[in-house]
Amino acid sequence: MPTKILVALLMLCPGSVLHAADWPREIDSPQGMITIYQPQIDSYKGNSMSARAAISVTARDATEPVFGAVWLDCHILTDRPTRTVRLLDVKVSQIKFPEGKDEETGAISATVEEQIPGLDLTFSLDELLESLDTAQKEKETSKEIEVTPPRIIVKEHPAVLVLLDGEPVFIDVEGTSLRRVANTPFFLVQETGGGTLFLRGGDIWYTAKEIRGPWEVTATPPREALDLAAKSQSEAQAGENSPTNDFKSKTGKVPEIVVSSVPAELIAADGPVQFSPIGGTGLLYATNTQNKLFLSIASQDYYILISGRWYTARSLNGAWSNVASDGLPPDFARIPPGSERDDVLASVAGTVPAKEAVLDAQIPQTAEVDRMQASSQVQYDGDPEFEPIENTEMGYAVNASTAIIRVRGRYYNCDRGVWFEGGTPNGPWGVCIAVPPVIYTIPPRCPVYYVRYVRVYSYTPGVAYVGYTSGYTGCYVYGGTVVYGTGYYYRPWFRRFYYPRPWTWGFGVHYDPWTGWSMGYSTGWWRPRGWFAYNNWGRVREGWWGPVGYRPVYRSVAGPVYREGYHPVYRPLLTGRSVRGPAYGGSRSTGPIRTNTMYDRWTTGVTRPTSGDRPRQAIDMVRPEARPGPAAEPRGVARPDIQRTPRASGRANDVYATPEGRILRKTPGGWQQRDRNTWKKADDAPAKTGMDHDSNVRQRGAERSSSFRKPPPGRPAQREEKTGDAKGRR
Repeated sequence: MPTKILVALLMLCPGSVLHAADWPREIDSPQGMITIYQPQIDSYKGNSMSARAAISVTARDATEPVFGAVWLDCHILTDRPTRTVRLLDVKVSQIKFPEGKDEETGAISATVEEQIPGLDLTFSLDELLESLDTAQKEKETSKEIEVTPPRIIVKEHPAVLVLLDGEPVFIDVEGTSLRRVANTPFFLVQETGGGTLFLRGGDIWYTAKEIRGPWEVTATPPREALDLAAKSQSEAQAGENSPTNDFKSKTGKVPEIVVSSVPAELIAADGPVQFSPIGGTGLLYATNTQNKLFLSIASQDYYILISGRWYTARSLNGAWSNVASDGLPPDFARIPPGSERDDVLASVAGTVPAKEAVLDAQIPQTAEVDRMQASSQVQYDGDPEFEPIENTEMGYAVNASTAIIRVRGRYYNCDRGVWFEGGTPNGPWGVCIAVPPVIYTIPPRCPVYYVRYVRVYSYTPGVAYVGYTSGYTGCYVYGGTVVYGTGYYYRPWFRRFYYPRPWTWGFGVHYDPWTGWSMGYSTGWWRPRGWFAYNNWGRVREGWWGPVGYRPVYRSVAGPVYREGYHPVYRPLLTGRSVRGPAYGGSRSTGPIRTNTMYDRWTTGVTRPTSGDRPRQAIDMVRPEARPGPAAEPRGVARPDIQRTPRASGRANDVYATPEGRILRKTPGGWQQRDRNTWKKADDAPAKTGMDHDSNVRQRGAERSSSFRKPPPGRPAQREEKTGDAKGRR
């Protein structure tokens, strides 16, 4: 078989996004027609992937194709907003043509390995998701995640929970007669001298004499408070109308302000809680609250979902206790897709939505870091101070603006999803290419636990390939589902500056497949834009929800989320490269948008490749465990004369390669095996079982990709409720 044929097979056109419907792909070469079938992923870890694919070559003077298998190893770069995956540094580890000659196969392998650095292949992230095997994917589950319930407050009228990180801490605001309550993300100020307190709630202002209230609406907040509120408004809010007044006008009610200085969650209903049945189950769901509150008809127990964790009690004001997501009554798994409260299916272990969420949590967002240009600026509140990390020899900086870890006299700085390294706590900071493995043992009880989910996958002399999975932004795999936050309370830092730590409770954080984790409140359908001081003016740093610059998007809690068949309603919420700037996300009148990634907060030295970009040439890619040596000479690049533009063949995507290299085809009559240039009935039961798995994966990947590319289904008509709740998505 001519060498050029297999080389041409792999030289796919730059920037082409291959969806499931595009397989198999074919190339019309001078030697004949080359067909490659959809790759079958064997393993995936970090950003490394191994796959095998069935291929065939039909020579110009032949009528029957010659089938074979090719094994590939590569690194990947993912672009989650556009849901694409790009292959980098692809290497051919093995080629097998059962009917070919060994010496010819060896020659082909050598030539392909020499030419492979030039290929550029992009395909659907949804195909990768479906190809991940549970036994092969990297586990990022911690058994130490805390599930003890917070304080649960019940109100039978609209209310908003205002959390304080302990007793109030006041900071004077320069140039004003105001001081800010520093240990809350809410816009909360007080007149100096212990005077009146003012809270901005969207476009409604509240006032009180004491921090815990009672709070009343005021139409005349001081001009200094108005000016300061405008200064602290985020870019995501600029030009948007807060819905708070809309809520007031529709319901005739103003939400009560409930203040708590300990971790808490709020159940707020419009009157006594009312329930309605969920068809096909023995469950009732609460209709006059946006909390995910249920009542089991059989046991008369209440169940509530908070930050991805389930709690149960005999009464709403009773003692709540945790129940594992795989220990719920079976009726929860029977909630029909498309029904009210199908948005909890992702938190019920064993359901397809839960498996979807677990898979999605393990796909990294990746970026290229220029090792010469990228830099980090670290600020300390005074001299650097470190506290030990329990059961380790490491320490972490308690008063730094980024996450700084001390390991055996070296300092490692995790800044916006990129690792840096220095010889002193003040730097200078260079891009890190070898993170000490001990860092990935930091326990959840430590407030910088989230850095365990940031990796350096590989590097070249000029570029580091990095990525983070969703644990970096507070989404953890636990007990067969995903949960938000570690559940632990972390003591903040305050001296001259106030450094908050990641919070788990108090913001109505909920999961859906469009936006991941979003924030909502228990007042009804509205979203509380305008309540927070995002710019952290004064001496307050970011960090309420994890790494600097991250906050879950706003999104109301409303269903349904899932189509019939349990396939999430994916849709492209962003197109092309995300705009640079703060990654606050938010909501628009046209619907929700995904937040920018942490890498979009970089302006120099860090690039998040998208489907429209051609990646940098990957030369001498090595594993991060190795220290860099002298720069190696670039490997050979692909020859332009053998690159071809592949096209969808239009053939059935029904041919597979077994791990041993045999070629099987799925037909309506069962599996067939290629043998001596013809198809025969396959009798190998284990091989057929393995191919059944791959066939199911391929089918689900096609359905997922198709679901993502189609517009979302129509929502049920909104029902008029006395609370003004909107039961459909906006």
